Amino acid sequence: MPAVSIILPYHNAAATIDDAVASMVEQTYTDWELLLIDNASMDDGPAHAQQWAARDPRITLLHEPRIGIAHALNTGLAHARGTTIARMDADDVSHPERLRQQVAYLDAHPDVGVVGTRTTFASSVHESRGMQAFVQWQNALLSPQEHYVKRFVDAPLAHPTVLFRRALVEQHGGYDTGPLPEDHELWLRWMDAGVRFAKLPQELLTWNDHAGRLSRTHPHYSVDAFFSTKVQWLARWLKRTLKGRPVIVAGTSALCQERVALLEAEGIAVQAYTDVKGRGVPGRPFIPHDALPAAGEAFVVSFISQRGTGDRIAAFLTGRGLVEGVDFVLAA
Repeated sequence: MPAVSIILPYHNAAATIDDAVASMVEQTYTDWELLLIDNASMDDGPAHAQQWAARDPRITLLHEPRIGIAHALNTGLAHARGTTIARMDADDVSHPERLRQQVAYLDAHPDVGVVGTRTTFASSVHESRGMQAFVQWQNALLSPQEHYVKRFVDAPLAHPTVLFRRALVEQHGGYDTGPLPEDHELWLRWMDAGVRFAKLPQELLTWNDHAGRLSRTHPHYSVDAFFSTKVQWLARWLKRTLKGRPVIVAGTSALCQERVALLEAEGIAVQAYTDVKGRGVPGRPFIPHDALPAAGEAFVVSFISQRGTGDRIAAFLTGRGLVEGVDFVLAA
């Protein structure tokens, strides 16, 4: 029985799958099986996969006719035999030491269930500053606490970098196949159950950004899909966390108000708004940002999404004695 099951779904990936598979075959850690799941491909990708399977008995070919990466991932999980599961995408490249270092980390940290790695960003898209900034944000999060408090901002670690304990699937379920970002939903659900996440400081995967990547093209990864997913888990967590404290939302724009409506629809009442611009929301109480209650008296949820603003909000609130994850959270 292999120690690691690598799950690699692919759909029309003839141009990239060879490099992705080669990067796993060339791992310095060798106790693995590689499950290549054809997700209704219409190109030569399956032929490339067959050639790899003919050369290496550790490679198994699977087929999932229902189009959707979550379906393919669940098919991989159903056939995986390893005690740990590694993810890999057909358009990325893992560095040779990736699995060895991740297995060693989980062995040394039994309290951690999921470990990712930093990524090296590469892009063929002319305008990719947004994606690059996102990768830099992810790479800055290393400890379990950092992953936990930032989980409502965005997915705190790159899906194709993770290695996780198979028992987590049995305890908390696999991938949701609904119209949502399957990786972020899984992280939120597992973190809500108390699973600890961490990230190695080494860049052990090259994340290849291109115009056809799902995160750029598929509606499951739109801003609205991400927020409608995380607001459910945010509300669930707040119900356990508030303990009678009122909720104050940072941000008064039309977008922030839309997000407040979604949060209130999940049963979380918002008492007031705050904003550095001093503009309020008609019919709703407004608290100037420099007059916010002290730590322990209220809970601030920031829905402001401008790039870089979250860090400034966190620094301001921390400077007033509030603790991230205890007195406030960034959720955009």
